[in-house]
Amino acid sequence: MKIVGEKLESWALEQKAVDDKDLFGRSAFNRYYYAIFLLTREMLGEFKKSWKGTMHASIPDLLRTSVKKEVNKTLKSAIRNGLISQGESSQIIHQHNISLNALANLLEEAYQVRKIADYEPEITIQQKRNVLSLDRHKLTSAKTWPDRAASYCKVIRKVWKEVGLA
Repeated sequence: MKIVGEKLESWALEQKAVDDKDLFGRSAFNRYYYAIFLLTREMLGEFKKSWKGTMHASIPDLLRTSVKKEVNKTLKSAIRNGLISQGESSQIIHQHNISLNALANLLEEAYQVRKIADYEPEITIQQKRNVLSLDRHKLTSAKTWPDRAASYCKVIRKVWKEVGLA
């Protein structure tokens, strides 16, 4: 999806007609959003099959609640059984929570931009130099979403493997 977003962004910048620039730019924002949605959905499906079907708007809450609880519950049990210290557990939980919250926040922000791109045609793509924006969101920032999401997913997967959940 990211490569499609990049191509759409390039095409948008090349367009002379304002309407065409708007259409390609909106589509680029959309592809960048779907790139992070699909990365996250794939990761969630690896953990629990039922999580793969979670609705777009519900994923941030799932990350902040159910995904977080699974690791916390497993680590509490590991502490009780003497398999890990409280300090080690706190470190793992901290690392996990930072990535979960960052991914959830990114998904929420990107979802809001995607909704503007899809449902608010009166808010048009603007161009300043070689940077396209929709509302207050720059396409150059949206381009970073997939790599950021992949980085957060990598940390979350690492924690799940480390605690024996994946």
